[in-house]
Amino acid sequence: MDGFTFTTEIVKALAWPVSAIVLVFLLRKPIIELVPLMKKLKYKELELEFSQEVKALKLEVTESSGVGSPTVTVSPSTNSKALDLLSFSTRAAIMEAWIEVETAATEVASSFWGQSPNETMKKFSKLGEYLHQCNVIDDKQLITFQRLRQLRNKVAHVRAIDLNEEDAKSFIVMAEHLAKHIKGA
Repeated sequence: MDGFTFTTEIVKALAWPVSAIVLVFLLRKPIIELVPLMKKLKYKELELEFSQEVKALKLEVTESSGVGSPTVTVSPSTNSKALDLLSFSTRAAIMEAWIEVETAATEVASSFWGQSPNETMKKFSKLGEYLHQCNVIDDKQLITFQRLRQLRNKVAHVRAIDLNEEDAKSFIVMAEHLAKHIKGA
């Protein structure tokens, strides 16, 4: 085998692996941006799902409030509009529950500025942090606010997400408790 044939064989053998590495390198930012929007990610033993995130958040909220087991209790005062939507669409119920939190947050935040709540305030990405700075919510409630917002965003932007009624009820109950706290502050 001469040098030219050897070089040709090396190039043939490395063409696909090098192309794949270059492609992944060029597309790394768009791939990283898509990861939070995934419904389900499975790699060996690693599996992430919406329901796991809801359960983890529910457990954190339950532990921080000092209540026993993390079961979903729907009180008579629970957001009936969101619960009414639950039987038709879990996605719509979650969106409605988040609107309740967002409305409470914008009303309280805008009251500090002496103006009426508006759509600009709802779109304010640091609304939770602002409420935290104003001592309306504590550290744990800020984390809950942020995680509920992330879950709501996943529901709003990912069409193929699988939502069961129990997870949606958990989201609704947590959102209602947070909204009540914000309104009462």
